[in-house]
Amino acid sequence: MALLGVIAVGQPAQADGGQSADEGYVMVQQALSFLVNEPGEDGTAEALMRVDNALAAEDQDGVDVSMVNEARDALVAGDTVAARTLLQDSITEAINELSPAVGEQTGTTIVLAPFPSRGPLSLVEWMLLALSAIALAIGIALSVRFRPGESLKELRRDISDAAGENSKRSEATVAGEK
Repeated sequence: MALLGVIAVGQPAQADGGQSADEGYVMVQQALSFLVNEPGEDGTAEALMRVDNALAAEDQDGVDVSMVNEARDALVAGDTVAARTLLQDSITEAINELSPAVGEQTGTTIVLAPFPSRGPLSLVEWMLLALSAIALAIGIALSVRFRPGESLKELRRDISDAAGENSKRSEATVAGEK
């Protein structure tokens, strides 16, 4: 019942930013999106379809229709770079009429105040810093003082030599028992 209620009452999400899909400006943006995100024949075909829809749209405010026609001709000729440039130039007027983003909106140009600095270290922080330095110095001194006289390479050689001698003794013992 709940699923049926959601399906019957729920509205599909609208991702057009409040703009109608039959606006020429929106269709040109969609065509640009296909040219940028799907290079190739499929993207070009979709962009051409959106350009045709933009030319047939009733609302063409902010769109230079002659440039969109030139872009269509460029798409038909296979020149996607020129078509993309023409489409971008065709909506310059509409983009210039948009109000700038403010506050927390995406694309904002507001510069936030810098974070306040911590200020100077307090007496406790200085003491902790000094204790840390002393502990570091003691650790280094102890590691130097109790460092083994032989290197790891020498220790490995001694261990392998000792293992070789033990195997020779065990072989001699087994041979002597026979």
